[in-house]
Amino acid sequence: MASVVLKKITKAFGDVVVQKDIDLEIIDGEFIAFVGPSGCGKTTLLRMIAGLENITSGDMYIDNKRVNDVPPSERSISMVFQSYALYPHLNLKDNMTFGLRLKKTDPKEIEKRLDYASSILQLGNQLEKKPKELSGGQQQRVAIGRTLVNRPKVLLFDEPLSNLDASLRVQMRIEISKLHKRLNSTMVYVTHDQVEAMTMADRIVVLEGGRIAQVGTPLELYHYPTNRFVAGFIGSPKMNFINAKVIELNHHGVKVKLANDAQLTVQVEHVDLKVGDSVSVGIRPEHIDTSVSHQCSNGEPEQGGLILSSEIQVLEQLGHETQIYVEATCIESDLIIRYFDVADVALGEQFKFRIPEHRCHLFKKGGIACKRTYQEIGAKK
Repeated sequence: MASVVLKKITKAFGDVVVQKDIDLEIIDGEFIAFVGPSGCGKTTLLRMIAGLENITSGDMYIDNKRVNDVPPSERSISMVFQSYALYPHLNLKDNMTFGLRLKKTDPKEIEKRLDYASSILQLGNQLEKKPKELSGGQQQRVAIGRTLVNRPKVLLFDEPLSNLDASLRVQMRIEISKLHKRLNSTMVYVTHDQVEAMTMADRIVVLEGGRIAQVGTPLELYHYPTNRFVAGFIGSPKMNFINAKVIELNHHGVKVKLANDAQLTVQVEHVDLKVGDSVSVGIRPEHIDTSVSHQCSNGEPEQGGLILSSEIQVLEQLGHETQIYVEATCIESDLIIRYFDVADVALGEQFKFRIPEHRCHLFKKGGIACKRTYQEIGAKK
């Protein structure tokens, strides 16, 4: 196990800067995930930790040792790639121990490490099989086992589940999480799937355009995003954003007016805000209340929220939930509502819902989030 520290790391390809001034400390034994849209630099950052990409400027430390000029083979790291990259003509035993045999490791030590890795990954009775005899999930376990036999201080994963089907991804998520608990090792995991990051990682690093947008626990990022990018990226379906104008600052928060003249008070601190400012109100689809009274008129605030009624444009019936897309003049695009059951509604009908004030976020100019004053259960500010 080891900590990984990045200080002002910058990576450029010629005149193109893809990473700029990255500061990050990965704690010994931590499971940390890098997420972000395609091209944000998450894999490049992982490859710099592995030593597969040179660092343009800055310093990197693994286990308190500066490793900028240390080759990958001497960094005590191992990497699991998106492709399993197994030798098809070798059995699982030989695939997992190939690197150790190249290093001329003592045969008894090889057997000891193989037994340890295969028992953890439940591969003990399949070591004589060839890769083609295994499922995708089993092959990925072999690829992970190949890294474990090297006893690395840091395990790196580069989108290891992307090639698996949905059910196998869920299974492997659980297995990797269990593996981390057994080994208590430092793991850095790159993924484009935020569900993987939210369910597996101790902390998540959200990258945008080669910079760190926010670092925090899954619940911190979900409940307290520091900017609009993180708010829109974390969560599925993504957060709804509603354009508004500030009309009053008071001890309850910030009162705003929407495009349809409806008013809403968002429970946030109003630092650097003034009356007349253009802002965005954010509300997650699952936080929109669908159990409102049918006796409320459109635009009437009730129970600390705002009642609206809009026409249903699209329905996505998923069985355990229904995603309802409604047309609303007060927002930038269709409003997404997450209903946790089968919704007895139809396309084209009017759907009434409430936007709770205490579940709203507020983003000022530049997408910077106002600090929320409502404390969510299970999440720290």
